[in-house]
Amino acid sequence: MAADSFLLDQADRPTLRLYQWEGPWLSLGYAQTHPVAEIPTVRRPSGGRAVLHQHEITYALVLPEFTGSLAQVYADLTSLLLTCLSRLNPAVTAARRQESGQRDPSCYQLSQRGEIQLNGRKLVGSAQLRRGRRLLQHGSIPTRLDEELFARIFPGARFPATFGSLSAEQIAANFPQTLQRKDWSPEEVACIEEKASLYRA
Repeated sequence: MAADSFLLDQADRPTLRLYQWEGPWLSLGYAQTHPVAEIPTVRRPSGGRAVLHQHEITYALVLPEFTGSLAQVYADLTSLLLTCLSRLNPAVTAARRQESGQRDPSCYQLSQRGEIQLNGRKLVGSAQLRRGRRLLQHGSIPTRLDEELFARIFPGARFPATFGSLSAEQIAANFPQTLQRKDWSPEEVACIEEKASLYRA
């Protein structure tokens, strides 16, 4: 989360970051409350609901400058990710209607029109953060699910879809108009570590 926030402040071009967690971890939206979980928990700089990070790929897209409404930028970036994933699995589609998860804390219970689904279930949970004209959109793409753990953390919640076999290299190869970030300088690592305490839940 601190690295995503750092990129939001420092990226000088549209940037795609792909990473995985030494999980499981739970991330919460910046204003979200949630019962104490049995796994380590962090707070995202963006909003939204809780996400279980375990068997998945997390993406972060940073725009150093954007134009248009936040809703339009969200639609455009989600469309890019949809195009990428549908090339790898044609069953990946955009949701045609909006579904409300009411007060359920899981990100995967709320689906907006246009969000990415697989076989009728939400696949990609995403959230945005804007700082001036700079924008971060990040989210989670589950590849498989520990259903027992998910059910303990989110009792009664619907399971998200899972993509199956998927690598960061496959996403990067099929993702247009972005630069994948692979290495951090020692100075950048030091800045990120300074920010890390801000995102402890």
